Amino acid sequence: MKPKKNLGVCVICNKMSTVTKDHIPPKGIFTKPRPSNLISVPTCFRCNNAASDLDERFRVYLGLHVGPSGNEAEQFFRSEALKTLDHNRKLRKEILAKLEPVYLNTESGVIYDKGYKIFWDNEAHDAIVERTIRGLYYHHFNEILGDFVNIKVHWFRKLTPEMVEMSRDWQVNSFGKGEVTYRYSRAIDAPFHSVWIFQFYKAHWAGGYTTPKNP
Repeated sequence: MKPKKNLGVCVICNKMSTVTKDHIPPKGIFTKPRPSNLISVPTCFRCNNAASDLDERFRVYLGLHVGPSGNEAEQFFRSEALKTLDHNRKLRKEILAKLEPVYLNTESGVIYDKGYKIFWDNEAHDAIVERTIRGLYYHHFNEILGDFVNIKVHWFRKLTPEMVEMSRDWQVNSFGKGEVTYRYSRAIDAPFHSVWIFQFYKAHWAGGYTTPKNP
């Protein structure tokens, strides 16, 4: 379904403004050459500019998390996340300050090496996932969520069998070679109720749901 013509309304904040195209999810979480099927939506300068720092933080933390899984994830970590840290000294210093030494265990609890851990930047993670939900909702349903809904974001260690079964009949889309895949569904009789599940590089999972503020 192609979006209706947008007459100068930002799909993130739902305000009239001069709009530009912004990629949803951020194009920086993909290696070059970027996938040909990326989605862009109309956003105002304020929303677009405010997301720049969050995009960088999300890109780096995502790269740190999925990089060890190898293949496309490792390439993304080396070519995009590390590149961002090369020029963003403030973020690099922040991450180094947060590193904590840990022992690496197998699933059975056997220690096999030493490493470091760093906790997610929850602000950047949740903001980018919420922004992505808003953009994709507009892209698929030609409607702007604006202030009409509450959006709750979660992240998951893995997709559980229950989550897979629940989303079996949902719509499924992916970008590139499957670097990012998402599933979604919304209630037919209550369209502001929608559910979304995202998979990043087959190593990180996040989800969110929308509910109307005034049912």
